[in-house]
Amino acid sequence: MDIFIVSMLVAVCSFGILTLNAVTPRAVMESPVAQIDAVGPQAPAPAPLDQAETKETSPAPTPETPVAPPTRPAPVPAKRAALIPSSPGFISLLGDAQNDAFFYRSDFANPDGHYGGDWSPKNIKQTAEGADLEVRHEQSRSGPFTGAEMKTVNTYGYGRYEVVMRPSKGSGLVSSFFTYTGSYEGTAHDEIDIEFLGLDTSRIHFNYFRKGKTGASATFDLPFDASEADHLYAFEWSPEGITWYVDGKPYYKTVEGDVFVPKTPGSIIFNNWAGKPFITGWTGKPTFKSGAAAHYSCVSFAPLGDDTRACSDLFLPHRPKHAGLVTAQLTR
Repeated sequence: MDIFIVSMLVAVCSFGILTLNAVTPRAVMESPVAQIDAVGPQAPAPAPLDQAETKETSPAPTPETPVAPPTRPAPVPAKRAALIPSSPGFISLLGDAQNDAFFYRSDFANPDGHYGGDWSPKNIKQTAEGADLEVRHEQSRSGPFTGAEMKTVNTYGYGRYEVVMRPSKGSGLVSSFFTYTGSYEGTAHDEIDIEFLGLDTSRIHFNYFRKGKTGASATFDLPFDASEADHLYAFEWSPEGITWYVDGKPYYKTVEGDVFVPKTPGSIIFNNWAGKPFITGWTGKPTFKSGAAAHYSCVSFAPLGDDTRACSDLFLPHRPKHAGLVTAQLTR
């Protein structure tokens, strides 16, 4: 019996050992596989949202040392031609007493140059409709005439210059509207002109100067007699050149790169005068009636790019907007 019990115990132990040997190797083989997977190459951790967006817009490899993402350079403003100094824009209805804030009446002799007489303030007559500038046959320090002139207190640069006027009629007379600076102001002679000869007021003359040298002047026949009714005359001056207008329509412009285009701010001047004998070949002999007047009813200046109120707002039914852009397009 004892032998039988011992035999059974030996059999049970042997069976248990065999069972353990059959199970243990599978568990031991599975564990190393799981460990190998765990220590293998790992996928990179997902980047924060802002970094992910940066990588999409900047595909270059990310350096070891973090670098700020590239930024868009600040916009560089388009290079503008150097603007010259200028007083603010204005409009003056010349029959208004407030015009004295912008103009003074010239009162001096002209012994040199081409003017054939002194400027006389008494030759300026102001009415509700504007200012009449007369030329008279009367002896003065400068010659046998007296004329009339009004000139701005301030100086003006690039922009649009407008005048509503009727030139005087009669051989020997000159009516004008222009900008001017020169030796009297301590500068080079720069000038832009609109002129009428009383000899033939159906023609208009445009001229300009840089350092005393004239550019390509031009004369045009008008479809009307300028002395018979008010019309709007203007010029627009910019770094690119000058364009002249009659009743809002462009008549003449300088060529691109014209070296005679002025570059110095000047006074706005308008006057009526008769010349010395040496220029009668141009003006005609002075046979005009004493007291012949040029009429000016509005003068305005609008700086380049500004929409300052102007004479054309009153005179034209439809004023071109942003006149500076119109001229720029014509120049191009």
